[in-house]
Amino acid sequence: MTIALLRDVAADGYPTDYLLARVRARRATVAAQWLAQRERGLPQGISDDSIWEGFLRELGWLRTQMNRRVRQDLDPVFGLFELKTLVLCLRDKAALRDAEVERLLAHSQLAAVLRHALQHEHDVAAAVALIATALAVEDAGPAALQSAYADAGLKGFEARLTRHYLACMAEARLHPVVRRFFAAFADLRNLMTLYKHLRWGIADATAFVPGGTIATSHMTQAEASRDAAELDRLVRSIAGRSAPPLATAEGSLETVLLGSLSREVRRLGEQDGAVGTFLDYAWRVYIHARNQSILLHAGDLGPATLEKELVA
Repeated sequence: MTIALLRDVAADGYPTDYLLARVRARRATVAAQWLAQRERGLPQGISDDSIWEGFLRELGWLRTQMNRRVRQDLDPVFGLFELKTLVLCLRDKAALRDAEVERLLAHSQLAAVLRHALQHEHDVAAAVALIATALAVEDAGPAALQSAYADAGLKGFEARLTRHYLACMAEARLHPVVRRFFAAFADLRNLMTLYKHLRWGIADATAFVPGGTIATSHMTQAEASRDAAELDRLVRSIAGRSAPPLATAEGSLETVLLGSLSREVRRLGEQDGAVGTFLDYAWRVYIHARNQSILLHAGDLGPATLEKELVA
């Protein structure tokens, strides 16, 4: 799926040591920018699309600067991020915001066939049909993705597509650092899914994705038994802290899990040279974008409440 998802980059990029030095400098710039925004607030006129556009611009810069081998190692991670770009563009298309679609795609790494669907198909259903065909995986062809859209709209389509992507990554041959990242990401997604199922009384064992450090059988057992204590134990096993999920807001639980994943990615960056450092930078820029979005929508909350939603 990754090959079909991302555009090819013909250039071989720069020597890795040179790029490492540039990334470390840009990492410091991102940190300084966030401190300034926390103190003075976001610029006027900023929106969710413009925040994601800025993230895509930085991600595109990073991907095109890499040499081919490192790029291939990290393309599964870039592909995961670009799933959101695809869905954002579909939402803009549904709202007839064609200029916003073009704005996002100007910096996106999505493949040509996907860009064509987003730019030129006459409506969202037609775009979804073409995208589903391009990204179909063996265990669920285009009909499964189209059915998800028909049944639950873009939210259902996004959930099914992400699940397919993560299942594909669980079977792929990945760089060890990238595999550890996807295992941690699968844990986060599965725990959030379990929380929502327990919170809303949903039962769907197929919603859990393989590849995490926690077996999906543990998730399905906790779901079937409605065992909130087991969910709490699983969260502690990942995050290393007590965070009673059913007594806290969904956003707060997600923040705890994202913070744990961020710490894991930082450790990978410290332990594994180029791939780890570049992964760490891409993730930091993603978290920066997420925090900006939280600040955009929850900036009027009190400092203590806002702090619970931001990822360190």
